[in-house]
Amino acid sequence: MKHLLTIESYRAWESFGIDKGFQTIKEAGFDGLDLSFYWKAAPALCGDDYKEKALEIKNALAKHGLSCTQAHAPFDFLYGMKQDDSCFEYLSIKRAIEACGIIGIDHIVVHGVKVPAPACSRMNMEYNYNYYKTFEPLCKKFGVKIAVENLSGAFTYPDLLNDILKQLDSPYFVGLVDVGHAWLRGGIQPAEFIRQMDKGVVKGLHIQDTHGMELGVDEHLVPYMANIDFAELIKALKEYGYDGEFTMECPRFLEFYAKQDLLLPALAFAEAVGRKLVNELNE
Repeated sequence: MKHLLTIESYRAWESFGIDKGFQTIKEAGFDGLDLSFYWKAAPALCGDDYKEKALEIKNALAKHGLSCTQAHAPFDFLYGMKQDDSCFEYLSIKRAIEACGIIGIDHIVVHGVKVPAPACSRMNMEYNYNYYKTFEPLCKKFGVKIAVENLSGAFTYPDLLNDILKQLDSPYFVGLVDVGHAWLRGGIQPAEFIRQMDKGVVKGLHIQDTHGMELGVDEHLVPYMANIDFAELIKALKEYGYDGEFTMECPRFLEFYAKQDLLLPALAFAEAVGRKLVNELNE
């Protein structure tokens, strides 16, 4: 299959709003976008008018000829918060899932919760298993999958991500690998992370570069700006048989240029780098 080149949409949305933001992503050359519901977008897109916002997004995607098969839920929910509609941090995730159903998005990243216990502990696994399962009826109702991402404190290593997906044991849960998190949080080059994942479970990627544990910062840079081995990553993805979109997640890089009214050329640069990698993956 030919892999689509997509990018997180937060910076474009923050700078220009939905319509012009999507237009800017299209002008930069991307095939589509990862719909970002996080940061300031959480209250703006997941408020009481979330259904109307979802329709606006759906129309803007069609207008600009953009694909959108992946989204990213708000990530403000913390351990100890109530898992019901009285908690906006929880409710906003539910609304984002429903919005994906309205728009026709295949899967949405929902972060695991950091619990006061080691990532490999039974407590961590049990809490996150129960947390994720609360969303499953909604996923079934709206035909949306949840993508579980490798994070610090929750599924840092490939065996942990494999384990939670096995426990969830449902077609409504898939895996997503953030290549920067693999290198930063677990000290594993992302190619090796991919090679250790169970076949067929990885359905999404977040592509970024980072100096990893050397700096200890989740930098979210454009590839080739730090020290991830992208040639080896592409090789590993081919071996794995990865069949999802290729999503650039570099909001911090874009933030520098958005402040200088240079978001479009920054997006175009990110697209050129991503296109090089996608072309190699598609060979």
